[in-house]
Amino acid sequence: MADNSKLVYGGDMMLFVGSGTTKQPLAFSQSAKLSVSMKTREISSKDSGNWTEKANGKYDWNASTDGLLAFAVTGNTTSMDAIYNLFLAGTAINVVFASKTGTSPIWTVDAAKKNFSGLGVISSIDNNAGDNDTATYSISIEGTGVLSML
Repeated sequence: MADNSKLVYGGDMMLFVGSGTTKQPLAFSQSAKLSVSMKTREISSKDSGNWTEKANGKYDWNASTDGLLAFAVTGNTTSMDAIYNLFLAGTAINVVFASKTGTSPIWTVDAAKKNFSGLGVISSIDNNAGDNDTATYSISIEGTGVLSML
């Protein structure tokens, strides 16, 4: 029988962003996603016959999150004000996909558990305000450089 105690609960996983050593969760986040891929390159030749041959290329990663839209949130979270300012600055930010620890709303990265960490740039922000609904946001971050698993 499998050891279920090693499974990661999705409700504990968050996307943390920041500069320097400060990393804060995104305010009112409802989801967090990290995608890692490897670009391949074709190495087919006449000797390959009817089959395409591939070789390893470069690695790539991106992260995204969706949440409830909030401006000027106080406390240990990153509000839309801060995200938009980071976006306009256009500089790489620290991105951590990790389990949370602490109590709401003072979440921090659970350093006792594995997490993914790297630098990324905010590539898009989408805000959605449906009629008779809570406004939401979506943020996409493109990785730049190595994504480490710590």
